Amino acid sequence: MTGRWSTRSGPSRVDYIRWAKENVGVGEYPLTMSAVPPVDWKEVGIDPRSLELFEFSRYGDEELLAGIAGEWGLTSDHVLLGGSASHAHFCCAAALLEPGDRVLQEMPGYLPLLDGLSVLGVETVPFHRRFEDGYRLPVAELRESVRDRQVRLLLLTDLHNPSGVALTEEERRFLADLCEDSGVTVIVDEMYRPFIEPDPGPLHRLHDGIIAIRGLNKVHGLSQIRVGWGIGAPAVIERARRVLDGTTIHNSCLTDQVARQAWRVRDRLVERARRIAAEGNAILGDWLRASPLEVVEPDGGLVWFPRVPPSVAEDGDALRTAALRVGVNLTPGRFFGAPSHVRVGCALPPPALREALRRLAGALPGFAR
Repeated sequence: MTGRWSTRSGPSRVDYIRWAKENVGVGEYPLTMSAVPPVDWKEVGIDPRSLELFEFSRYGDEELLAGIAGEWGLTSDHVLLGGSASHAHFCCAAALLEPGDRVLQEMPGYLPLLDGLSVLGVETVPFHRRFEDGYRLPVAELRESVRDRQVRLLLLTDLHNPSGVALTEEERRFLADLCEDSGVTVIVDEMYRPFIEPDPGPLHRLHDGIIAIRGLNKVHGLSQIRVGWGIGAPAVIERARRVLDGTTIHNSCLTDQVARQAWRVRDRLVERARRIAAEGNAILGDWLRASPLEVVEPDGGLVWFPRVPPSVAEDGDALRTAALRVGVNLTPGRFFGAPSHVRVGCALPPPALREALRRLAGALPGFAR
């Protein structure tokens, strides 16, 4: 197990979120997008004039809570509705952690999930999901590290962000066994999981020591509504609601109303997302296989995470600089802990995606087409 333990305390030290905010609109063709294009009022089935400026709920809309829980055979006390998926993630983690507790985080990974915990003064260490191994979980290393380091919390994503690789059934069962044998808690971000059919449901259903995070922004086209939820054991969810009390008091009633209606038409929204992802992945996949970039093919979602060989560019930042010269924006892999990579999204409409890739091909030395 590589990586150095560190104590992180204080405000954000991961630049990705700020970079993403500042790069909105940069480049004619933003292949930085990681969510489906936004839906409109008609697609959700809401007349915005019908929204109320006051609608009280204690911990989120009761219909939405019951719907999320009921879809998976659970009760509402298994669900925390947060001000976003990241907020739900933070509330659930903060409900479990104390200063000095040890947290394992996958690398490459979605580092803002870890960064949000920096104010808690936890000790963190990476474990590596390696390109050469297809980003599979290093099961033996994880078991050893959890045992020897007295790890309190393990953070994962499924689909893996940034590679799009899904946990196998064997890996899912391993995580449940790990919780049972060691007492560690797992928080798994499942924001991209509904892209794959059939959706096996939140990993929490395999063990009470697992908390699953989901939301409406990546798949459902509601990225600016900012609603997400954690699914876990009722005792943990109750503690997480106490963290919510101190961080946002309660969620926006406008968000509650839009999310409630979006949940009613979720099947239609998910079908739309899967269609967009299928079209985009087919186009981008064909292009990447013909390119000099090296890839592990994702199982689903909207992003690929190719490795940039030295013959193409020094690293992901250098490739992005070259891409910007032809109007294409890419996400440098250093934001995910892998500087030799870039994350490439495929959510643009097919004609725009094809044009972006045509331009990008001209910026890549050794492209076959």
